[in-house]
Amino acid sequence: MKNAKTERAYQGFALDAICVAVLITYFLHFALPALRGGFREDEMMNMGICWRAGALRSLLANITIWKVFCIPGGALYELPLYLYRPGGALYYLPLYHFFDLDPLPYRIVQISILVASVPVVFYLGRRLASSRSVAFLAVLGLCYHPRLANLVFVGAFIYDVLCGFFYFAALAYYIHFREKGVSLRPVQLFGFLALYICALNCKEMAVTLPVIVLIYEFLRSHSWADSKAFLRWIWSYAAPSLIAGLLTVFYIYGKLHGSGSLASLDPYRPKYSWANFTASNAKFVGQLLFAGHTITPIALLLLWALVFIYAFLRRDRTLQLMAFWIVIVPFPLAFIVPMRGDASLYLLLFGWAMIFAKVTFDLITLIWKFSVFVGKRLLPAAASASAGDAPGKVPPRGFRIVAMLFVAFALAAFTQQENQRLRVPWLNVGAKTSHVIHTFRSLDLRPPPGSSILLLLKENLFQNKWNVFFIASLVWNDHSLRIWVENINELTPQQQANADYIISVSEFDADVVRSPKLPQSDQEAGPRP
Repeated sequence: MKNAKTERAYQGFALDAICVAVLITYFLHFALPALRGGFREDEMMNMGICWRAGALRSLLANITIWKVFCIPGGALYELPLYLYRPGGALYYLPLYHFFDLDPLPYRIVQISILVASVPVVFYLGRRLASSRSVAFLAVLGLCYHPRLANLVFVGAFIYDVLCGFFYFAALAYYIHFREKGVSLRPVQLFGFLALYICALNCKEMAVTLPVIVLIYEFLRSHSWADSKAFLRWIWSYAAPSLIAGLLTVFYIYGKLHGSGSLASLDPYRPKYSWANFTASNAKFVGQLLFAGHTITPIALLLLWALVFIYAFLRRDRTLQLMAFWIVIVPFPLAFIVPMRGDASLYLLLFGWAMIFAKVTFDLITLIWKFSVFVGKRLLPAAASASAGDAPGKVPPRGFRIVAMLFVAFALAAFTQQENQRLRVPWLNVGAKTSHVIHTFRSLDLRPPPGSSILLLLKENLFQNKWNVFFIASLVWNDHSLRIWVENINELTPQQQANADYIISVSEFDADVVRSPKLPQSDQEAGPRP
């Protein structure tokens, strides 16, 4: 019996490995073209802030989650910099150190993180649903979604990629122990909290995890005989979520009220209202379900109600958890105006993907039962021996697997079709940034440490004009340089006159107007004083 049990476990592991391999192959089919992409201009700011912070300050910022780190201006002078999401530094700084501004390694790592998320989410779905088929179909819908293609193709969304990875890893790690019926010991609790903090440091979307874990525990629990039983439940099972929730309180307070809070900036300032909440969620669901603007706030509330009613009538704990998931997880985005979407919906997509997979599984089971009913009750008695027993020739498990594979193929074909229909020029992302990087490098200039440099813009290169500063800083990689950008920095005439270098820059060319090596006559003949 022990050998038989071991063999079944080995077969189960082999099947899981095959499922994960198929899912990764499916994802890479869509994702590999992203290797040809470049840096979007936002990445220059993200990388530049991490570069200015440095490794030690970035590491400290990842530990002190209740504080927003202000980075000394240095060359920026009046422009304060804040390390809002320090988890990104763990991605940007090593890659910049080893590969400079070559975008290919960055794209490889971003896709690799998404690939690593596939087995994590598959394991999570497998443990929650106790079904390999449900987990496979759910992850098939999650690992690539045409409306969330910028999660793969746009490097600036690395924060969503990292947050999703650590969020799913923390939840899968927690459920790994809880589905075995054991509570987390101190070392295991530390591991769960460490993963959660990593998710928080990557993006604010992670704040919902303690609530999801607490709801999971409530759904698992039975009625408590008395207050002592309730207190024992809190101490043994609810404590991890409550401790994580306490960390979240400090995190949110620092993010909302600390120096340099994102909430102080209008694009990130929450605008709390029922109208914003329902309108945002209607947009989110419309994007994920390919329904566009047909999902109105009223339709959204009806859809939510239908999910909750079905989940609790079905008495399915996974469906119940996912019903709460689709309402709670988008909270950090729901009150931000203008409304977000796209890659920010990565976590929310998991809830809808699990609901889709579970409902599909239930429909297939219902179809099987109906076919058996038809075979036994409605077929003529004379044909019962040949036709009436036909459904019995296909075992229920085999029927379900075949049907789920059929749905999976249909979903994959639909995803391919929508990907072709919705495709935008993702591969052109970062073209201008790459050109400007090449332009600075073509100068073959290495300013001495401590030099002051004034950049004159021949044209409006980027919406955020500071990106030229960040590109120049990253190309020269010298913290001692003082770099100013025309019409952005407020410079005194004395500062302009004392600048060691004046460089005129456009997308495709740059001219050194002033340099210590140029003769004075050449400098006076330059295009600008």
